[in-house]
Amino acid sequence: MKKYSKKVAGILFTLTLSLMVASCMGIDASAKIDAKGAGTISLEYQISKEFSQLGSLESTSALPLPLSREDIENSLSGMPGIALKSYAKSEKGDNIIIAFMLSFDSPSNLANYLDPRGKLVQYRQDNGTSHFTIQFGNDIPAIDPQMKASITEELAPYRFKFSLECPNAAPQIEVTNGEFLKVSTTGKKSSVESSMSDLITASLPPQIDISWK
Repeated sequence: MKKYSKKVAGILFTLTLSLMVASCMGIDASAKIDAKGAGTISLEYQISKEFSQLGSLESTSALPLPLSREDIENSLSGMPGIALKSYAKSEKGDNIIIAFMLSFDSPSNLANYLDPRGKLVQYRQDNGTSHFTIQFGNDIPAIDPQMKASITEELAPYRFKFSLECPNAAPQIEVTNGEFLKVSTTGKKSSVESSMSDLITASLPPQIDISWK
């Protein structure tokens, strides 16, 4: 894990909660927006017990995620239009499962909370169309085949998934530099997902643009 910790630290999850660095973990996020732009986002983190323990023991945590209810509530301090609705923590095999729901008053509130700097997560409106853009960091350093194989094996159980349901019709999802990201639509919900290893070993940082009217 140490061999690629710097690479992992350069890859941001984005969708949901603080668009955060991901490694030895899976992320499943599902958001729903109403006609006024308010909504909820449910997140579930599947985190390796070994990795979570490593992060908690280091003076600078290797896992900069708010995992406890208190941490999440603290991360919401000073953030308007965002509130914690529910929280649960459990264990499944070798993993810790963190599941919680946030409510938001508008997509811009959500984007601001996920990335206050506005560089990796952005929301904008253009001629009546809303755009929620998620970027996975800057240029990703090349990795050799042996390291890639090691990452793929270690992260095999973990996936990234983000879904969005809109009131009128399923949103459109466009992916740049992410042919491995699978896009699907069911009813008024669209989803994008991939293995976490594909995100981490991508030669170029993917970008996801989600748009709706």
